[in-house]
This record gives sequence, structure tokens and C-alpha cells, in this order.
Amino acid sequence: MFGKIAIIGGSGNVGSHIAFLGAMKGIAKEIALFSIDIPRCKGVGLDISQAAAVFNIPTHIKGYESYEGLSESEVVIITAGIPRTPNMTRDDLLLKNAHIMREVSQNVAKIAPNALLLIVSNPLDAMCLVAKHASGFDKQRIIGMAGVLDGARLGYESKVLLNDFQTPIKPYVIGSHSDDMLPLLRHSLYGAENLADRLDLDSQQNLIRETKNGGAKIVSYYQQGSAYFAPASAVVKMLELIANPQDEEVVCSVYIQGEYGLQGIYIGLPIKLGKKGVEKIVNLTLNKQEQEILKISAQGIKKQVEILKNNGLLN
Repeated sequence: MFGKIAIIGGSGNVGSHIAFLGAMKGIAKEIALFSIDIPRCKGVGLDISQAAAVFNIPTHIKGYESYEGLSESEVVIITAGIPRTPNMTRDDLLLKNAHIMREVSQNVAKIAPNALLLIVSNPLDAMCLVAKHASGFDKQRIIGMAGVLDGARLGYESKVLLNDFQTPIKPYVIGSHSDDMLPLLRHSLYGAENLADRLDLDSQQNLIRETKNGGAKIVSYYQQGSAYFAPASAVVKMLELIANPQDEEVVCSVYIQGEYGLQGIYIGLPIKLGKKGVEKIVNLTLNKQEQEILKISAQGIKKQVEILKNNGLLN
């Protein structure tokens, strides 16, 4: 259990659901919430605190009026930003959310200088780099939530395709949090069996397509806003692994300096999490096709990075 964690964007769908699930799991003694909608943030805090009292969970959830309320947080989760709407790509969000991320990260660095940052805002990989530059934090202390969510979508679609919701699936989806993500069916497990070996080629292609479309499909149903139950669950999963490190690999967006032949960007790779953040980047053996797709994925992130640099957002 953490002493204190904070959620910036705590009045929004993703932030409030992280707070709720985190409280129900007793992830921290205090969960501090802050957002531009202060009254709703306070309401969310009170509502979830009352929910925790139903089960006598020793967690206090509170909405604050300023960043000062986030002091001494061990982890700060940033969900702040404009959500994706129908017909809007993650790239459309780039500049607007980069301005928000820079301001938020600078304020967090002043108030909670020893915290880990978990980034949820989109476009995810680019926002992680903005947070790194703006906060000045070491690379292992800034982690993006994407691969856990994309992997969950691969796992769910696999269960649908196989018509089996009982057998455990260990999914791997690496690369950018975009249409250029790379579901690794060869490395994903269906029970003890390789998922790729379980499916014919057409089924594999269908599974990859449905995984990539998992978020957009939810946006099309909601019409206003995007997914929040699954992203919140993915964040809480990461928090659990940070609080209680285990020998379990998860895919997160991390800063790379030569790993997988890539340099100077955030991108989704398998890692091991611990109390200091990223403890280790795990090396998977990729075939030539997978290597090429990962490079394409990285190129998309690099294009976003160039746009941010040209607009003075990575100075």
C-alpha cells in the first residue's frame, strides 16, 4: 500500500475510475485528486470515500483546489487532457495536450519532486517525452500506460475468437499506442500454448485488426469520450506491481537509449516494474517482420516528436 498517490484529471472518466478501483483495492492510504473542475473533483473524492466506507476500506480520497494538495505523493498519475472523439486520431490531440502536459509536469516537479509519473494522456508516447522534458525526472520515473491496455484488448479479442473465456491468456502488444502497435502473437500465450500456433493466418490477421480497433470501437459507441474502465484497470495493475514488485512482465511506454535498436523516444516495450519505476527493459527476440513493424511504429512517434520540437514544446 502506498502512503499517498495523486491523480491529475481526477474529475474525468479515466481519473475518477482509477481512484474508485484503486480505493476498492486499498492501493493507498490517501488518493489525492486535482483537476480544472474543482467542484466535481471534490464530489468524486467524497463519493468514492463514502463507497470505501461501505467496505471499511482504510483509504481517504480527497479533491484538492490546488497542486499543493498533491505534495508528498509517491506516484502521480496524469490523465489530464482533451479526450478523443469520433473521427479524431491521437495525432489530432498532439499539440493541445502537449501544452497541458508540459504545464502539469512542471507543477508536479515542484510539488512532488520524488514521485513516479504514470502518464495516461494521449498521444501517449509523445506525452511521456513532454513530461520527461518538462519535469526533469529520470527516465525510469516516467512510465506510460498503453501496452497493458492494448494487451488486454488482444486478450479479450482472443477469448472472443476462440470462444473461451476460461483459459488464461498472456498477451504482448509492443510499439506505439496507435494503429502502428505490434501485437506479438508468437510471444502471447493461450494457456501454455503459443497463440500464433493456435490460429490460422486469417484468424491471426483478424485478431490483430480487432486489437488495433479496440479503442476506436468504444469511441464509436460512446460518441462523446473514450474508454475508461479498461484504462483505469490497466493503471491500477501497474500501481500494484510498483507497490508490490513481482517477477511479472508488463508492456509500458518507456524511454529507450539503444534497446531494440531504437533511440531517444518513448515506446511500448516489455518491462519489469518496481518501487523505483522501470526496473528492467526485457529483451524479446523479434523476427525480421516484427523488427520492421516496430521501426515503422517508432517512425510515427518520431514524427510527432519533430512536430513538438518545431513548436517549442520539447525545449
